[in-house]
Amino acid sequence: MATRLSDSERLSFEEASLEESFAKVIEWIERFLCAPNTELGRLGDVCPFARTAILKRAIAFYRNHSDTVAGLAADMEWHLDEFLQGGGLQDLYHCRIVVPGGIANAARAVEVVQKQLKPAFIERHVMIGQFFPDCEEPGLWSQTFRPLQAPIPLLAIRNMVPTDIAFLYGNDAYVRAYLEKFGKRGSIALQQYETAMEARL
Repeated sequence: MATRLSDSERLSFEEASLEESFAKVIEWIERFLCAPNTELGRLGDVCPFARTAILKRAIAFYRNHSDTVAGLAADMEWHLDEFLQGGGLQDLYHCRIVVPGGIANAARAVEVVQKQLKPAFIERHVMIGQFFPDCEEPGLWSQTFRPLQAPIPLLAIRNMVPTDIAFLYGNDAYVRAYLEKFGKRGSIALQQYETAMEARL
């Protein structure tokens, strides 16, 4: 049975696969994130880590019961603490997907909460992503690709990885947190990213 934690209810992979909304998310991960796409602008799967995360059952699913944006934000802060205490930074594929179930305009709530909490998450070396059906955020390598368009609104939490410099570049605080985590390896990745960006100009 799912266990109620904070304002969220955890579902096992098996439970999630049997619930319509979560089953759509799993199908989206397997068929979209775990596959190449001609519009992506680079080779490989849309998400390089999703396939292994699915195979390892490293994705934890949660239904959030908050009925306000403030409540959802507070619960995501709780998830951040739980993620870190649970060894999130030690597992490259560890991920949490939180689906708001009690807010009328869930897509807008997801967008607001992600923007509000992103600095605090990155400071602690964790990424928080927003996904919803009409998300217009473009891909890194193609301005016409929309990789954040999920079948339902959700927030995703995962460990920061070296390739995340592409998401953090241009913000001094974000880059500082990135280099704090990855040190020399991060400096090399930063230089490589800047070289790649210059080559595209």
